[in-house]
Amino acid sequence: MEHEEQIDEQTTALVPQSDAPLAEHAPEPLAPPPAAEPVEASVEAPAAPAEAPQVAAPAAELSPDEVERRQAQAAEGRRRAQETWERLAAAKDSNAVIHGSIKSEIKGGLLVDVEGYRAFLPASQARVAKGEPLSTLVGAKVPLKVLDVDEKRKRLVVSHRRAVEAERRATRQALLQSLAVGEEREATVVRIADFGAFVDLGGIDALVPIGELAFERLEKPTDAVSIGDRFPVKILRIEDNGKKIAASRKASLADPWRDHAALLKHGTVTEGRVVSKEPRLQVEIAPGVIGSLSDRDANPDEYEVGEAVEVTVRSVDYRNRRIRLSTTHSASAFSSTSFAPLGSELKRP
Repeated sequence: MEHEEQIDEQTTALVPQSDAPLAEHAPEPLAPPPAAEPVEASVEAPAAPAEAPQVAAPAAELSPDEVERRQAQAAEGRRRAQETWERLAAAKDSNAVIHGSIKSEIKGGLLVDVEGYRAFLPASQARVAKGEPLSTLVGAKVPLKVLDVDEKRKRLVVSHRRAVEAERRATRQALLQSLAVGEEREATVVRIADFGAFVDLGGIDALVPIGELAFERLEKPTDAVSIGDRFPVKILRIEDNGKKIAASRKASLADPWRDHAALLKHGTVTEGRVVSKEPRLQVEIAPGVIGSLSDRDANPDEYEVGEAVEVTVRSVDYRNRRIRLSTTHSASAFSSTSFAPLGSELKRP
């Protein structure tokens, strides 16, 4: 109650007291004016002789039907205005969202027209982009929540910030109810961290881990995406009532294992690029297709990341997406038609 009293005092002090509308009440049709009696113009006697005073012409008389029609029209206008006010005043208790047009910036906030009634929007209750002035809202039609009602003066105190937050919660809840694991959604990158990219699914955020951004190995998320990028993602997990959502970008991309199926055959010799030496030597033989070599086949200390190396495909595990590779020299050590490297021969008993 103390907060409401402060808002009421602030409204009384800050809202202009002129009779110029936005208006105390919704506009009402004017009642028919009575037939005017001839009135003499008031003039002061001049020093020199003046002309005779002018007499106003009588106004045209209205017919009884026209008078009745205008009175009925005025009564209907007052009835509708009262209904509008009662609905706006009730929005405070029902916590309903109403809409108003920002008319001008005044001391301490903004002056708002809500269906013909005057409302005050405190600066602390306005929602503007970071760094933007309050005046950027002037002329905009915005959602509002009623904070206080002045029944006597027919004025409101409203909050734009609370209405925006309520609409975002409603949008989030509706989206969560429609979201399902395995479905594809359009996403926009809004933030990037070392471990992945956060994307907006249209009112709710999800995390795309770095391993789900692309099939190829990435040193950092920005190697694949940038803030503002739009792309489809597949929902992987929804946890804690939607507080944690994981999605995958690569699940919506072309599959390199399918695209390079001809390469993934036992005995295929190809050139690859070293992408990692831990926990063992790993070589990328096609974009998104990485195989590993055992320490018996290659000593990681003898290679550098980025170095080109010729390898042979020894086995392919499609289910677990694992490829075993060997260097051409280590493969020849077990071939009956080729000579093994001298080091391999010396190790034999």
